[in-house]
Amino acid sequence: MLEELDKLINFIQTEYVQLTTKWEQSDYYTKINLKSTQVCGLLENKLILDTIIKYREFINQNNIQLLMDFKKFNSENATVNIRTKAKNSIEFKIENYIKNHENGKVSINKCFNDLFGIRIICSEELSFDEVLKLINNKYDNLKCIDSTKNDYKATHIYFKKDNYNFQWELQIWNKIDEVNNIISHEKYKQDYVRWENENKGGKK
Repeated sequence: MLEELDKLINFIQTEYVQLTTKWEQSDYYTKINLKSTQVCGLLENKLILDTIIKYREFINQNNIQLLMDFKKFNSENATVNIRTKAKNSIEFKIENYIKNHENGKVSINKCFNDLFGIRIICSEELSFDEVLKLINNKYDNLKCIDSTKNDYKATHIYFKKDNYNFQWELQIWNKIDEVNNIISHEKYKQDYVRWENENKGGKK
């Protein structure tokens, strides 16, 4: 299973570099230091929020090709899915961070490290230590985190070029944890749906 994961990580790196270069050359791109700029600054600087939304649109323009590219990693041992964060989910996350995370005094890069995400669900269990060892041995430019919290069990890997480009997130789940992880996501989604109903009258 580690070998399959290694191939996926290699592939994500290649895709990330190619699309990031394309993003930098596009009309959408605005050079913003995403590490020094804080979430609370989004309320004062519309350009930053526009850049986040434009990056989402840019990824969606390439979504069909990305779906086809990642589809080849599905096998008997693993299921791979991709997703782009929805616009209203972005708005919810901003408000949530301003209310519940140091009044939004958190870097944009930390808050929006998952605008584009890949998830691999492994039928053969992989521990965080096994994945971390792989990353430390072969990928010194990647960040590997044990994201296990309460009922959610996962390892997350982050792909990042520099402080001026958005990160990609790879979630690594074990099949045995899939049901509980989905339930955990649903609890978060309930808060999000409640926020939508309160702020937008339930409109999609």
